[in-house]
Amino acid sequence: MAAESPSTSSPGAGPLAPFDPALDHFARLGLERAWALDRDALEDAYLARSRQVHPDRHATADAATRRAALEHSSAVNEAYATLRDPVRRAEYLVKLGGIDLDSSDPETGAPHPNQAFLIEMIERRDRLEEVAEAGDDALDELRDEVEDELDAVFSTAVAALAPAKLDIEAAAAALVHRRYLQRFLDEIDAAAPDASD
Repeated sequence: MAAESPSTSSPGAGPLAPFDPALDHFARLGLERAWALDRDALEDAYLARSRQVHPDRHATADAATRRAALEHSSAVNEAYATLRDPVRRAEYLVKLGGIDLDSSDPETGAPHPNQAFLIEMIERRDRLEEVAEAGDDALDELRDEVEDELDAVFSTAVAALAPAKLDIEAAAAALVHRRYLQRFLDEIDAAAPDASD
């Protein structure tokens, strides 16, 4: 008598491939590695893959298959969460290109901003104190200024990630710049009078 396949668990579930932690988020969802993604294609790929690997589909399988289903499902969810967010997707592409923006490693970590930019950020923080005392209109004006720069810097990063002129180092530098601006924008929002309510 032939044994039942241990990798299937419910009718139509089909065999579950072993979990491969080396797959990047794009490959895991069957998408081309690029910043420009079709949102509908991303959604379709995520839903299809989620249905294939969902742990409920493999609930009656052997322990190894159930564990693999959990690993697959978790990795698919993480891939989707990363790729659906434009900023996280850009940062992930930079990481795939060899630069980890969350690392301070001198070889593969985030590039350090130049001294002039760091001094400018200190001056902006000093200016924020003055602007906060001036009231809501001044804070709104500063917020608009920083948001415009944030958008421009992110556009620079995205342009550097274009396949035709892929420049991971330029994208990484722009994304680090963007992180500084985002933190400053958060400080502006915290300085608003209604933020303390």
